[in-house]
Amino acid sequence: MTHKASTTVVDPRLAPRRLKESLVPSDTGIYLRVEETPLSTGVGRIFNLSPGGVYLVGREGADIDLDDEKVSRKHAEIGLYGPGAYILRDLASTNGTRLNGRRITDRAKLKHTDVISIGDHVLSFSVIEKTVPVIGGQT
Repeated sequence: MTHKASTTVVDPRLAPRRLKESLVPSDTGIYLRVEETPLSTGVGRIFNLSPGGVYLVGREGADIDLDDEKVSRKHAEIGLYGPGAYILRDLASTNGTRLNGRRITDRAKLKHTDVISIGDHVLSFSVIEKTVPVIGGQT
């Protein structure tokens, strides 16, 4: 009996990207700001996470891309699932993820003013309620 070699082809329409909407109220602004980075030009960069959902933090192709050799390609994940349900998860990264100076091994709850350290990047997490949307904001 001979077997024919087959190849698997992924249809991107059947494998959608991570969820980018959730139960976060429309008048809540959620942001991640780069406070420190090995590249001085990246300080002040802001990622708008207000739509909610799940965001991959890593290098090259991540939703939140950090140009840092100490950051894994798929380093961590930020999930915004609803009011007050904001989760940071380390994805078994080589160099680890820290929340307010403490290394997390799996997941931790995020709150306003938390500080996330990934590689040589320091990021601040902000939740601003009762915001007014701004058109053309940086992501």
